[in-house]
Amino acid sequence: MAVDHKRRRVAWAHDGYGKEVLDLFFRQPTDEQRASIKAVTGDGAKWIDASVKERPPNAERVPDSFHIVSRMSDAPDQVRKRLRNQARRGNDKTATEAMRGVRYAVPKNPEDLTERQDTDPRGQPYRSWQLKELLGTLPHQPVGQAEAELKRWIFRASHSRIPEIVELCRKIRRRKDDIPKTIRLGHSNARLEAFNNKIKVTIRMAYGFRHVDNLIAMIKLRCSGPPIHLPTPIP
Repeated sequence: MAVDHKRRRVAWAHDGYGKEVLDLFFRQPTDEQRASIKAVTGDGAKWIDASVKERPPNAERVPDSFHIVSRMSDAPDQVRKRLRNQARRGNDKTATEAMRGVRYAVPKNPEDLTERQDTDPRGQPYRSWQLKELLGTLPHQPVGQAEAELKRWIFRASHSRIPEIVELCRKIRRRKDDIPKTIRLGHSNARLEAFNNKIKVTIRMAYGFRHVDNLIAMIKLRCSGPPIHLPTPIP
């Protein structure tokens, strides 16, 4: 599925997934129309990078800031689960209970923590939560400041000695040049995600359709905004 950000509608849809399907979309427009495409948003899939590099000559590839930040969202809980499992294997009941309590403390803002939930700033769950919060602020900062903060974030994350964070840092480092570009252009994949929810409802409505083309036609009808001319009533 391809969405026109400017007109706020589904521009194209096709059965399937991956680079071959996206290449089909880029074959539809004329050379002049392809040259008019300025930015292509999406998640961090490499096949999107490859297709955009081959087809629209003037388009900038924009990884969505939501997908960049969402990679970090689950990291604190992954750290907590690993430490809890380590405590269980070591029969350390105190540490096991502490990690169970951290489950509710880590997502909170510092000012909302109770005395019992005040996690150790030197502990891995707290530091992983702190790095998650710092990464989430980047899309809301000016480009120059975001670039400097990203460099500091990468340094802290890569030296954190937290396995989950170090592994994630490797992935984000590969996208470090794209994140400022995403902030500068101000595009996001939010509209596409919104259409995805609408399409899920459409799929349920299309239960019983005999061919996927019927579903695609229904998606275009509901999400492409074509003008519908009602018949003029006969007086």
